[in-house]
Amino acid sequence: MIKKYDDVECRVNKNVRGGEGEIVARYYLNENSSKLRFNSLNLNEMEPGATIAEHTHTGEDEFYFITEGRGTAILNGRKFEVGPGDGFMCSSGSSHGIFNELTNQKLKFISIFFK
Repeated sequence: MIKKYDDVECRVNKNVRGGEGEIVARYYLNENSSKLRFNSLNLNEMEPGATIAEHTHTGEDEFYFITEGRGTAILNGRKFEVGPGDGFMCSSGSSHGIFNELTNQKLKFISIFFK
């Protein structure tokens, strides 16, 4: 399977999980496109000032991998800085969020949702 950036399904999501601004999400894989045990793999692009508010998933884990830019993440109430190459896992029942507080950059990250 080959997925080209311009051909991947793209959605602009506003105020994700109660956060601010827009996140452009490209949906590379989903549960119907692979036999792997995950729900989806998405490339997300956060505009300056955009946030995904701290929230909790039930019944699925989520892994974030930062590909570009710098931001602040939160995991179970603990805030920490993230940048290219950083990743973090939020297990089912745990809380997490991510914030692009800088005004001169996009924050890009991959999110993978596991069953």
